[in-house]
Amino acid sequence: MKKGNIKILLLEIFLLILFFFALFASKIVARYLVAIILLVLTIVLKKNYRIKSNEYIYEKQVSILMVLFGFVYIAIYYALGLYYGFIKSLYLLSISTFFKYILPFTIIIIFAENLRKLLLSQDANISIKGKRINISVILVYLVMVLIDLIIYVGIYDFSSLENTLKVIGFVIFASLSCNLLYNYLTIRFGPKGIIIYRLMTVLFVYVIPFEPDVFLFFRSFLRMIYPFIIYIILENTYAKNNLALNNRQRKRNILATTITLVIMTLLIMLISCQFKYGIIVIGSESMTGTINMGDAVVYERYDGGTIKKGQVIMFVKNKTKIIHRAIKVRNIDGQLRITTKGDANKTADTGYITTKDISGLVRLRVKYLGWPTIWVNKLFNNK
Repeated sequence: MKKGNIKILLLEIFLLILFFFALFASKIVARYLVAIILLVLTIVLKKNYRIKSNEYIYEKQVSILMVLFGFVYIAIYYALGLYYGFIKSLYLLSISTFFKYILPFTIIIIFAENLRKLLLSQDANISIKGKRINISVILVYLVMVLIDLIIYVGIYDFSSLENTLKVIGFVIFASLSCNLLYNYLTIRFGPKGIIIYRLMTVLFVYVIPFEPDVFLFFRSFLRMIYPFIIYIILENTYAKNNLALNNRQRKRNILATTITLVIMTLLIMLISCQFKYGIIVIGSESMTGTINMGDAVVYERYDGGTIKKGQVIMFVKNKTKIIHRAIKVRNIDGQLRITTKGDANKTADTGYITTKDISGLVRLRVKYLGWPTIWVNKLFNNK
């Protein structure tokens, strides 16, 4: 590997570490720190490294399409408000909003995409078992995901386990999907279309004074699935004119993207608990033997119906979600009164619950999957 390429790889690793820690810094400080680093770094590297430009044959056409995709994205998002209703935006346009969000995010997006273009134009290949792999592509992808998180994590924080899980479950998955598209577009068509699209889809929430009253999941899901749609459209429109990609390779790319999207979609649907099935981590030992602490269980949302003796159910008591077994079910004056008990507990739970308290029926146990969540929870509780 050339000496210059080794420097590029070291730089990318350094940025990966730096931007990771920036996630946990003060939000305003992190934004401007990242903005300044990207601005200075892009200018310096442009003077020292060549950038390939002969690949961007359809840059103008794709840029126009990305503007249209941006408008469609915003239209779809606000169309959700026709069903869920609208609320006043938390980020009304003002001088404060401009300097806290609009200005730093604009700088970050413009120079991050120019830096992406510059770094991806370098052939930093390494040989693994006779195969040459451009490790720089992977590192650039991870760096850009972190930059994307710095933009979106500004809306949330890591002060509680709930917010941390929101970032992991929603923002990260969407950022992974988006940056797969951005890398693809940069390599094939250049960064102009990406810059326009990102400015539109990031900054509109700071300009429009109202927004749909929807759960975080729906916006994250849109951010995750929309890049896949864009990729399919562009691939079918322009790949036939690109001799560098044969039909077999295009099919592999589409298949890999589809599989990744399906996996991410299933995970985010489970984590959001907004659909028929959800997932919850077991944090106690009351069901040990049947469901152990650190396991995760997939439950089906309870929409009414008969509860049978012996069913493992999820219910809410004192604002806490509990998974125990129904050991006695009685019908008193048309109301089901259910006595519950943890399999490992010696005595039944105090009192009883009704069907109004039940939120799910346990369908599947996944061993050990929940331990990372428990460890994170302990970290927060030990602060």
